[in-house]
Amino acid sequence: MTDATLPVTQSRLAAFAREYLQTIGASVHEDGPRWRVNLPDHVDVAFGDGSEFEVVLGTDSSEQGGQDEFVLAPEREFAQQLLDEAVSISPVGRLSVTDELSGGEYQYPDWVVESDLQVVDASFMPYYDREAVFTVVRIGVETVSEYQTQLLEAVSIDASSQEELTGMAETVLQSFYDPRDESEGSDWEDDCTESVGTEVFEAAVSECQQTALENVREAIADIRESASRAADAEFDEYRQLQNQQLSDLRDEIESVTNRLQNVADDVDTASSHEDRVDALQKREELQAKQEELEQKRADILESKQQGFEDERREIYQRHQLGVRTKPVATTLVSYERGEIELRLADSERKKTIRAPYAAGAGYTDTVNCPSCQATLSSDNPVKMGVTGLQCRQCT
Repeated sequence: MTDATLPVTQSRLAAFAREYLQTIGASVHEDGPRWRVNLPDHVDVAFGDGSEFEVVLGTDSSEQGGQDEFVLAPEREFAQQLLDEAVSISPVGRLSVTDELSGGEYQYPDWVVESDLQVVDASFMPYYDREAVFTVVRIGVETVSEYQTQLLEAVSIDASSQEELTGMAETVLQSFYDPRDESEGSDWEDDCTESVGTEVFEAAVSECQQTALENVREAIADIRESASRAADAEFDEYRQLQNQQLSDLRDEIESVTNRLQNVADDVDTASSHEDRVDALQKREELQAKQEELEQKRADILESKQQGFEDERREIYQRHQLGVRTKPVATTLVSYERGEIELRLADSERKKTIRAPYAAGAGYTDTVNCPSCQATLSSDNPVKMGVTGLQCRQCT
């Protein structure tokens, strides 16, 4: 999984609710943890019938909302209702990410982070603008044993190249979804996808869903392993129950056989016609019972000889994972691509190196060693050589 996660805190939720309500034209009068909200006459919301209601910022999960009163807290239904309604009204947003957004703080490549050299200066030179699609993907994983697990994964894909921009997802989460002043509000447009084209946009969203699945493959693998263990345990329990039933059937058949022998003696020694008829009737009933028990045992033995194949298949099919993805929030991001110039230094010298870079996304491509042309990486970081910058493989 990536680091692009967003904890749902009370402050974030309040900031979102305030902005959303103001976006649809509502007036919000705040009095501490209690808001009085008035909706315009032309606005209808799914979570309530009236145009006037109160919102209580619920710091106490036990707090209950009264009539025309909604408790806003991360675990409350009203929070999800607001999110669902906001997505249905404005499913796509727009955000511009520029160098100024970083505040002079850059994301350095791993071959610099793992180097012994210090970055004494860095500057970004934008060459052209690009479009990216940022999507928060809800991943639902269902199994019989795990019930349902919900995962949220934030993914950003370059609209043209379809490459993942991991750093961009983190930047968008921090800059776009954090609480902010009203003056810093986002742009919502009905036709904002026209700049990239509908087909390109839809392809990028689809790629975001696939990438999100790839990013959480370890979490899904853990759930699958847990489900497999649960299936193993259920099947083992089933086998034990069948073996126990075989033992019980053996004892029951033996009991019926003994009773049959006793009834047979009663038939031979009956002192009257009525006693003989009763004994014959009991013998017939016991014989039928014996045949029924023998058939049950034969069926279980046959199934056991085949490894309980049918039952095994049914159990493991029920424990298979059902995985579904759904984009729940999408933003079209304009960003700058270019190069970052890094001035690196040791205790005595300073040298400059450039790397492909994108505002908000960080380092975007590989860089070769200036000396031997080997690819720089975390395992092969840049270093200061006798003649200038080198890498670990140069030595």
